[in-house]
Order: sequence, then structure tokens, then C-alpha cells
Amino acid sequence: MAEPGSQSPGEAGSQLKAGAMGVRSIVFMVVATAAPLTAMASAFPLAVALGNGIGAPGTYVAVALVLALFAVGYAAMSRHLTNAGAFFAYVTVGLGRRLGMAAGLVAVLAYNVLVLYVVGLVGYFANNIFATEIGIDIPWQVFSFGLLAVALIVGILGVEVNARVLGVLLILETGLLLLVDIATLVVKGPGAYPISALSPTEIFSGAVGIGFMFVFISFIGFEATAIFGEEAQDPRRTVPRATKVAIAFIGIVYLFSSWSLIAASGGVDAPAAAAADPGNFVFNAAHGVLGGWSVHVMSWLLLTSLIAVLFALHGMATRYLMAFGREGVLPRPLGRTHPRFQTPHIAACAQAGVVAVAVIGYSLAGADPYLDLGNQTAGLGALGVIGLMGVTSIAVIGFFLRRPDRHWWTHGVAPALAAAGLFCGCYLIIDNYPLLTGSDSAIVNGMPWLLVIVAVIGFVVGSVRPLRTNLDIFGTGPVTGAQNTFADEVRSSGPVRAES
Repeated sequence: MAEPGSQSPGEAGSQLKAGAMGVRSIVFMVVATAAPLTAMASAFPLAVALGNGIGAPGTYVAVALVLALFAVGYAAMSRHLTNAGAFFAYVTVGLGRRLGMAAGLVAVLAYNVLVLYVVGLVGYFANNIFATEIGIDIPWQVFSFGLLAVALIVGILGVEVNARVLGVLLILETGLLLLVDIATLVVKGPGAYPISALSPTEIFSGAVGIGFMFVFISFIGFEATAIFGEEAQDPRRTVPRATKVAIAFIGIVYLFSSWSLIAASGGVDAPAAAAADPGNFVFNAAHGVLGGWSVHVMSWLLLTSLIAVLFALHGMATRYLMAFGREGVLPRPLGRTHPRFQTPHIAACAQAGVVAVAVIGYSLAGADPYLDLGNQTAGLGALGVIGLMGVTSIAVIGFFLRRPDRHWWTHGVAPALAAAGLFCGCYLIIDNYPLLTGSDSAIVNGMPWLLVIVAVIGFVVGSVRPLRTNLDIFGTGPVTGAQNTFADEVRSSGPVRAES
């Protein structure tokens, strides 16, 4: 007999492979998206050089606390609802189908834009690394298209394969960062670590908005634990655990790695070193404590780190396309899964195809894959995801207000504080958007308006059509009349099942 939610060979269903991922696999997927080595090599030097200087390590702590508050409500919601379109489903059951549809379409845009960003980035760095390390100059487009094709193949083969590959890559890059941390402590000594890096005075010094902006962007990815809920083993337990483990792991790695890089770069002199050569700041620090060999190894691991990000983001964007294919907002074939692998293969092909067309357009325009393609998409995707996290925190409050099992901290205060912190993060990104894009173009710097336009379209769509996909809400206590009324409003002609 087939397992619940499984498909028989040859059946064109719309169910993902249930039970394919445990806590470890989901953590690998989402931490690989945050990409510790990529974050330290790209965002961190800019936070130090242009932002709040040696206060950057403390900024990682502050942002991690905000995201930990978000994780409290997010994990609580994941115990009651499982859907591949995580933000879409959570906002729908918390704030209604109109805002849910708006959030879902924003998520589709944000994650697909982030895939485009990483495709450009991986092409740029692969071209540079191959030219520098082995003297072979291969056009960046070859790497971008080639690795996008590999991501597509791995994604179709199954989320288990993806998780295993990402696990290996994540262990390698995190291992090197840990080695740099240990070497810094041994070579430079504990006295090289400025305690003031964790003080509020330094955290809120300098251009604090720029510092917080780059640090917030470094954490993008951990929120995707719920996207894989349909494929998780016992999702009501696996997803909450994976969410908490992911934010704790990422926060600890960022704190100690950033603090060690400050120490290895001269402590209070680190901001000057970062400003002088931000692109090589992390490589120079590794060279100083480990020697020249570490620079070569770090170069290749930076490339594998970016590949891991590409694989993970492709899987996330694909599942949002699938969710809206099942819903009927996007073409319904996108909602189908592979008869053998039970992966969203049509959505994966469509996602890769759209990105490929965009890359071709940038390439024909003679755009630089990093300065143009990358910088013009990174801020838009990050702003969309952080804004969605803030809205989802409010949705958590809305959902549990209608339930008898609500808790004042878990379902009220923690998500409210998280929403405040996350919306502050959105403000910081918008306020510093020209710096993030590196462009003076009004069109480029006006791209955040795309998120507003897409949200309005989603709201209108949600207003004129009912939900068609089941959103299963699992409960532990009696369902109140208020909850039933709300369920009826969300349901329209698409059932929301409340089980008690």
C-alpha cells in the first residue's frame, strides 16, 4: 500500500515526497542558503568599512535576536500548518486570503529574483577564480548557465540529493571558517578580540543603518524551513526544530567568525583595512593567520558556497511556483510533481527558464554579472523576504488571537517585537538602497516599487477569486466560534480543515 501523500509511478500528481527530509536535511538546506562563507566574504567587509566598523559582530548578535523572536512565532505556526508556499499559507490563515495572496506573489518575485542574483554572482566569481587559480579564462555566462542547469537536474532528482550535496558543501565552508577562528585565537591571542565590538556604543556608531542592512541580508535563507514542510518527516515537529537550530547555528557562526576576522585584521584598525580592500578583506585575514594556502582553498570554497546558495534558492523558488500552480493563480501544470521523484519538475524547468532568459537579456546588454545583474537584484529580493517575515509575524498574532491555546509570549509579544525589528530592517534597506545597488539610476533604485505593485496585484486577485488549495490547519484544542467564522471567510470555495 502506498504511503499517505505518495504517488504511484506514472501518476501526474501535485504532492511532494512526504517524509523525505529530517531536521538535519532542512538545516543543511537553509543554512546553505545563508552561506556563511559568502556572507563573511561579501556583506561583512562592507558592514565594517561603510557601516558601524568594529561594532559589526555585535550587530550580528542584535539581528540574530530579532530573527530568534521571529522564529518563536514562525515555529509555533508551523506546528499548525504545512504548505510549500509558506508565507502565502501563513499570512492567509492569519490575515485573510487577500493579504495572503499578496504575500505569496511577493514571495514568488523575491525568491526568483534572488536566484537571478546568485546566478550572476556565481558566474562572476567562477570566471575570476578559474582565471586566477588555473589561468583559464571562461566567459561568465558559461558558468552561470552551466551551474543553473546542474541546479535544475539536482532539484528534479529529489530534495534528498539536494540536501546531501548542500550538506557536504556547507561542512567544508563552515570548517574553513572555524579553522580561521581557531588560528586567529592561537596566533593573535584573546587580547586581539576587542570587547567593545559587542557594546551598544560601537553597534550604534558610524553609519549604523548601513551596518544593519548588510547584516540583515546575511541571514536571508533561514526562514525557508517552512517551505520544505510538506517533505519533512513529522513536519509539526521537524520544521520548528529545524527553524530554531538554523537560526542558532547561523548566529553563532556569524558572531565568532566576524569577531575573529576583526581580531585578525588588527582590531580597531579593521575598518581601515576593510575600506582599503573590501573584496580581499577576508582573504587577507585568512592569509595572516593560516598562510597563503588558505587563500587558494578559500577561493574554491567561496565558489562552492555560492553553488550551494544557488541549489537551495532554486529549490525554494520552485516550490513557490508549484504552490501557485496548484492554487491556479499561475499555470496549473506548474503544480504537478514528477511521477517518480515527486519533485516539482515543471516548476523547476520554468524557474530555470525564466532566469536563463533574464541572464541572456543582461548579457546582450553588456551588463556586468556582479555590478549590474547582481547588485540590481540582491536588494530587491532581500527587501521582499524581510518584509514578508515582518508581515508573517503579524499573521502569527492574527491566527492565534482566534485560538484558545494562545500564549501571551509565543503568540503575541515575541512576534510583535520581531515585526518591529524586521520592519526597521526594511526601512534601513530602503534608506540605503542606492548604496546597495551602487547605481545612480532612478529606475534601478526605484525597483522596490515592484514589490508594492506585485502585492497590489495579489490583493486584487485574492479579492476576486476564492482559494482552491486546501490549507490544512491542525489544532490541539477546541475550535472556537471566532475561529470557525474566520475559517469560513478564508475557505470560500477552498476548504481549510481544522482538526482538534
